Amino acid sequence: MDWKAIKIPDGSKLFKIHRFNFLHQGVNYLFEINELGPNMWIGHGEHATDQSSVIPTVNGASLEETLNKLISQVNKRG
Repeated sequence: MDWKAIKIPDGSKLFKIHRFNFLHQGVNYLFEINELGPNMWIGHGEHATDQSSVIPTVNGASLEETLNKLISQVNKRG
């Protein structure tokens, strides 16, 4: 995809979103990570079948760092 060919109106922004499924101890979690810009990533997650069970928002300098932080949040739950 040629991102330069996309015409974004003034005052608007378009973000890349990365989605992941994470299976931990038989429980499925959904992660969504937004690429806000160079070295600016933000992610959150939720239990796949119980959307009221959320994984707190984390920030990272890379996709890998942000994903590792989300995984760590799930792992802390036991």
